[in-house]
Amino acid sequence: MVVPPRREAPPRAPARAPSPLARRAFSVACVMAAVSAGCSSGGDAPAKDASSSGDAHDAGASGGTSGGTGGTGTGGATATGGMPATGGMPATGGMPATGGATATGGASTGGSGSGGNGSGGATGGGPSGGAAGGNSTATGGAAGSSASGGRGGSTAAGGRGGTNPTGGRGGAATGGAGGGAATGCDWSSDEGKMVLFDGTSLSNWQSVSGGAAPWRLVESTMEVVPNAGNIQSKMKFDDLCLHVEYMTPMYAASVTGQQRGNSGIYFRRAYEMQVLDSFGQPALDDGCGAVYKISKPLVVACLGQLEWNTYEIEFHASQWSGGTKTKNAAFVLATLNGQVVQRNVDLNVSMTISGEPDVAGPQPFMLQDHGNPVRYRNIWAKVPR
Repeated sequence: MVVPPRREAPPRAPARAPSPLARRAFSVACVMAAVSAGCSSGGDAPAKDASSSGDAHDAGASGGTSGGTGGTGTGGATATGGMPATGGMPATGGMPATGGATATGGASTGGSGSGGNGSGGATGGGPSGGAAGGNSTATGGAAGSSASGGRGGSTAAGGRGGTNPTGGRGGAATGGAGGGAATGCDWSSDEGKMVLFDGTSLSNWQSVSGGAAPWRLVESTMEVVPNAGNIQSKMKFDDLCLHVEYMTPMYAASVTGQQRGNSGIYFRRAYEMQVLDSFGQPALDDGCGAVYKISKPLVVACLGQLEWNTYEIEFHASQWSGGTKTKNAAFVLATLNGQVVQRNVDLNVSMTISGEPDVAGPQPFMLQDHGNPVRYRNIWAKVPR
């Protein structure tokens, strides 16, 4: 039996060393995998050190993969009371890029302060900057603008923050005008109230000569009888809170000036607060709300003819040593229909026109007959606190 000759297997080709391009691709993949779990070369060719000059770009690629360490944005400082502003969106890493390109950081969003009324707005809110890529620092957003003051006479807290990007505190707002209530007079309660006219009787009044009051009762009001003369309270006062309501009659448009419902309320029979229909007219020192010929009103607050007007007046009497006046009388605060018409008027005179000279001791107050049938109602007084 003939045995065929044995064939030899062809010689195995020697293993080829990885090409430089394959080694570079492997290093990039290795670096990317090393971020989460590390890696080894898996072959005979060792990975190059990232610090070596030959593969500096390989190490830079890891920056492109992670997007750099996001820097925390430093926004404007948070100002007291402002609404906190939300920070910008954190920066996201860039796409892996050959050469280690750094991802761009996110934009920061500035907060805005909120202003207030009355009690004053809070200062500007502090914006918090967004995170930035590549370890850069984000710039804070702009704070709000300044707010105006609050109402009601109270000093408001700071307005909105200034325009400084770091969120400056707003300046204190200026207080508004004071309210209608006098500092020493409680107009809201009946405590201490002395009713002088309630619509039923003139028994608390008399003529200036001491006889019976010559005016008349009409529809629960007290009406001036033209040319009958002034009347005064029987009760006498020093410091005084006085509530008086009055109504001027109807006149033709041809009747003007001092003929339109003229009367007056005289404190201590000496100092007149004017009663007149000067609705819609400029503020004058002889118009409604005036201390007659001494001080024009801060605002023309009277209503038109046949409408009821309300005075609330805090008056401080003059002070005397024997027969010598040591301190002037003053209208501390006078409101007409809830609006301030006089404030801190020093009466450096002995009387206003048509008044009686001021003298020592408690005195009555007087209502004037100026020839017009003005009506009064609901008159009461208190002593200031």
